[in-house]
Formats: sequence, structure tokens, C-alpha cells
Amino acid sequence: MKILKRIGIIDIGSNSIRLVVFDGPKRSPLYLYNEKVFFRLGMQSFGGKPFDSDTIEAVSRIINRYVAICRNMEITKIIMFGTSALREASNSDVLVELVRKKTNIGVDVISGKKEAFYAAQGILLGFPNAKGVICDLGGNSVEFAYIRKNVVTECNSVLLGPLSIKKLGREFENLDSYMRKQLLSVINANTAKDNPFFLIGGSWRAIAKIHMQRIKYPLKIIQGYKVESKKLKKTLAFIRDSSFLNKYDQMNISLERLELLPPSARLLEIIIDELQVKELTFSSFGVREGLIYQDLSEVEKRKDPLIEAAKFFQKKESRFPEMSKHTFNWISPLYKNLPRKTKRVILAATKLHDIAWIAHPDYKTEMCLELVTRSNISGLSHKERVFLAAILLFRHKAKPEKIFNIRFFKIISRKKRKIALVIGRGLRLASTFFGEKNLLDKIDFSLRADEVELYFQPKVACINGEVVDRRIQELNKALKSCLTVETKKNKFSNS
Repeated sequence: MKILKRIGIIDIGSNSIRLVVFDGPKRSPLYLYNEKVFFRLGMQSFGGKPFDSDTIEAVSRIINRYVAICRNMEITKIIMFGTSALREASNSDVLVELVRKKTNIGVDVISGKKEAFYAAQGILLGFPNAKGVICDLGGNSVEFAYIRKNVVTECNSVLLGPLSIKKLGREFENLDSYMRKQLLSVINANTAKDNPFFLIGGSWRAIAKIHMQRIKYPLKIIQGYKVESKKLKKTLAFIRDSSFLNKYDQMNISLERLELLPPSARLLEIIIDELQVKELTFSSFGVREGLIYQDLSEVEKRKDPLIEAAKFFQKKESRFPEMSKHTFNWISPLYKNLPRKTKRVILAATKLHDIAWIAHPDYKTEMCLELVTRSNISGLSHKERVFLAAILLFRHKAKPEKIFNIRFFKIISRKKRKIALVIGRGLRLASTFFGEKNLLDKIDFSLRADEVELYFQPKVACINGEVVDRRIQELNKALKSCLTVETKKNKFSNS
């Protein structure tokens, strides 16, 4: 696992100016600091108009502050880039030069195609081996690209962001017709049809958040949230309703963002209809994360972001970080018939299950739940995230009859919940033997007639005892529970 040298990225967008400081593992970077100022540069620059002097001065002050924050964190690499607003404005060079004079850092005004490329790279950072179409919605523009076999192609950009749509609405009587025509000028409908479709950008995420609130979805993380297009359409109609902005207090979304959602919702309706998109995946990863991804070596790109993040937390928080690989092998009889994707999450669990040791026993389960369900660990679908959380809860004292009835855990199947119980109880048993030396290779773990048997070599026989017996009984009970939803012949397969 390689650690990212702390990096600050300043994104001068059409609707906001943001600073994000990344830290942690290279393949799965963490957000050390994140700050945004709403500033609608795109409203001034649309149509090639110049920024006024007050705007230039105000933006330079914001950026100067961000740079000062980075330097106080002793960040040596600061990247600044501008997107559509700076591309459009006739005097963006004046702003760029002022920023350079004040900070001694250049601003890269990236093209629309380059923006689309970086956005797609961001998807590859968060969704390893992703395939499909990406759609990155900013304030002024929207970018499209296609990913296949980790290669990004068909990068394009068009001025159909919500700020642009508001301006265009004054010029075109039939705005929908214009939007359709512009959309199909930058993306082929056949490219999108039957392919995964990733949505990037603050307005898309706000739409996802509103949809999750409306259907009372139990997980709050946007990254990796999937929804069928036909189910989202009711929310899009709700957002486009004339009374939408009157419900501001119910949304927990800033008014500056809410004002952009009706035109964004209409654009998404047109995208869904014209491109025949069946399912949408929302992403918190975009251009900024794409800049991180492009600097990775080919070896780093091939690594699994979930496992890299798990390694990071294991090394940082675990009592005995070297024990995870031994634990994964030791409990292998419990998962040997499971699919590779499930084994991957179990591997992550073996690295994460010991990090809550510092918490009070009554709060260990909550600590595990917070880490998995509220952190920005990437490389996980929502179902995988909940499965991992369930394993970590059952590693501690969580009672299955209580957990199984919580709506949050019903995101995964009953079968998957039972498997999580078995793996969690297996990890709980393994943790009984943790220490600076690996004792697990002196304790044989096997399954006979669907019950656990341990054989202790004479040198470690003294470590057996009442707690071990009790945890074996807990695991056996979990195994029997699994048999109520599986046939004996192939109890854990195809999960």
C-alpha cells in the first residue's frame, strides 16, 4: 500500500469554488479537508462575456485563502484548474494572471473534452474496472465520456448546465427541442443504450439525495447509489413542480443548490428518454479524483481501492495489524464456496474488524457501522457496504434477531445477512487468539457435519477455555441458522 503525499486541489467551477485536500492510500484517497464557496461565475461568463473587476478580485481572495490553508498544512503540491466559466469568459486570462501573481501557482483552464476525460478517470478511481457512459453536470456545461476496458473515449462537452439552461430559456421558445438537439450532437444514443450510466456533479447528487429522502432509503451515502430511471422520474417531476422551492426547509440542501435543480431535473429527463437509460449510478468521484487517478502508476491503478483503504485503516487503528492475513486464511472453511466478489468483502472485513478496540464495549458496533456506512471508502456498492457493516457488527456482540429487523440491513438479502453472521462470528472466534505472535497456525479450524472443530497443538493447548467454547457455540448457532435458508449440499454458493 502506497500513501499519497498530501495534495490540495482547487476547482474553479461555474457554480462554486472548492478546495479538497486528499490524504491516505493512493488508490483510495481520503478527504482530509473539503470546503466550498458558492460563486456563480458561469452567470457572468455565458456567451463569452467578461468577468467584472469585482468578481475577479473576489475570486482571487477565495483562492488566496485556499492556498494559505494548504500551505499551513505543509502541502507542497497544489493543483488549480478552471472549467466552463473560465473557458467561456473573454478575460479569464486576467483572473488567471492575478491568481498567479498572488499565489505563484498557475491555473490550468482545461478544455471541455479534458474535463470529460478527467471525470471518467474519477469514475475509474471509485469504481474499479467500470464500464459505461459518464455524465458530469457542472454549472454551465455537461460532459460525456465512454469507458471500456479502463480506456476513456468519446469525450465531449456541451453548454447544457443549469445556469446555461436558465440563460437559454430566454432565447429559445422551444427549449426542450434545443436541449435534445444539443445533447445528441455530443453523444450517440447507441453508446448509452443498455450500458451503465454514471452521474457526476453536485446537482445530480442533490437529486439523488432528494430521491433517497422521498423513498426513505436507509443509507445516506451517495457514492454508488443506483436507481432505475423509471423510479427516479417521479422525483424529477416533483423537483420540476412550481412549488418545489417552497419546500426548502424540508430538503437539508442549500438554497443555492436547490435553485439549480429544476433545470437539472429537466435535463436528466431528456437524457433518460433520448438515450434510453434504464439505470443510473450516482458518483461522488469526478474531475478532482480523476486528477489523482491519472498520476497513479499502472500497478497502482490495478489495485483494489476497497482493500487498499482497509489496509490503511488496519495499519492505522488495529491492535495487531499483521493478524489479518492469517485470519482470512484461518476462517477459509466458512467462505470457500462463496463467489469471488463476496470473498473480496470478507477479506476487507478481516482487515477492519479489529479497529474498534479503543471504543467502549457498548459502542464498538456503532463505531464499525459509522466507518463503513458514512466514510468515503470507495470500491463498494451499497449492498457490499451493508454486507461489510453486518460482518463487522456480528464480529462484536450484535444480536442477529435485532440486526435482521433493522431496515438498513434489509438492503441485502436474508441469505447475505446470514452469511455475514457466520463470518462475523468466525472473526469473533479468531480474535480470541490475537497477539504479537500468530497462534492461528497452531490451531486447526475445520467444519464437520456443519459444526466447527478446533484442534490445539500441545504448545498452545492452554489458550483453550470457556470464552473459546462460548464463541464456538455462537458460530455453530450461526451456521445452523444459515442452513435454514440454504440446502446442505451447497449452503453458501451463488451469494
